[in-house]
Amino acid sequence: MDVPGRIASYVAKFERAGVETAHRAFWYEYGTMNGLVVNNSQPTGTWWLYKWYGDMAGRMVTTTPSTQTGLDGFASYDATRKIVNVVLGNESGTNTVRVTGIGALGSSVRVTLQSTPSNGRFTAVTAPTTISTSTYAVSNEQISVPVANMSATSAYNLVIQPTGGVPSYQQRYEAENASVFRAQRLSGSSASEGGYVGRIDNSNGDHSTDSYVDFVVNVPTARAYTMTIGYANATGATATQGLAYNGGAWTTVSYPPTAAWGQFGATVSTTVNLRAGYNVIRLAKGSPYFDGGTGYAELDYIQLT
Repeated sequence: MDVPGRIASYVAKFERAGVETAHRAFWYEYGTMNGLVVNNSQPTGTWWLYKWYGDMAGRMVTTTPSTQTGLDGFASYDATRKIVNVVLGNESGTNTVRVTGIGALGSSVRVTLQSTPSNGRFTAVTAPTTISTSTYAVSNEQISVPVANMSATSAYNLVIQPTGGVPSYQQRYEAENASVFRAQRLSGSSASEGGYVGRIDNSNGDHSTDSYVDFVVNVPTARAYTMTIGYANATGATATQGLAYNGGAWTTVSYPPTAAWGQFGATVSTTVNLRAGYNVIRLAKGSPYFDGGTGYAELDYIQLT
């Protein structure tokens, strides 16, 4: 539980098997998030492993371990921000991580390597250690990154970005990865990352049957953001949904008609004023304290810029 390198191996296997949810056991020590913090607020070495995992965006991608008991890891690719994150561990010595299919990042990439130690449940680790920042030429859409002097109990994080810089802040959140209430996750070839949410149909004044989607987003600063919504609406008329964030006042989003259900490419945009850090954005056909939208619309993603 408190050995980051071992946890990296477990998370990798859970991701590979398609496990949706797993839990850390609670044994004792109230107020420590079960060993993730000390003194009620300071992170431990294990905290940073979970932080790297929680900050992954875009989609999870396939990883292949060298053996079932040694070096393993999990990875994500955010096509919007052009960032690859690879978290690995459970092996000592010098090892090599081969990252393939990254032609979209350009002819060269900047690779930052970080580590977090296994210092136990009671030792604060204020930040991960940055081991190196290097530039690699991309050949045949791949690079090979050596990681020297690994400890099997530590976890490591590779952050791979284009050398030409990344876009000014923007991040896409897929509807199918959001919290979906009385609606349905569906698949479609034209949908971003292949999935969307449809059948957001219920609004009859009964809060136990309302339909809505909650996006949990994380932004760097408190300010106004442009929120672009990918959608489909084949009703032949403009549809509406309610929009609220962080439990605030409701406004209305309008979706002009599109060609067909499950066919995406159309977008609408609005402005949201978010606080720094985590925010909850709700799009609803019906919701507590919202009387209800009109018509029907399917949701592909939201994107904040």
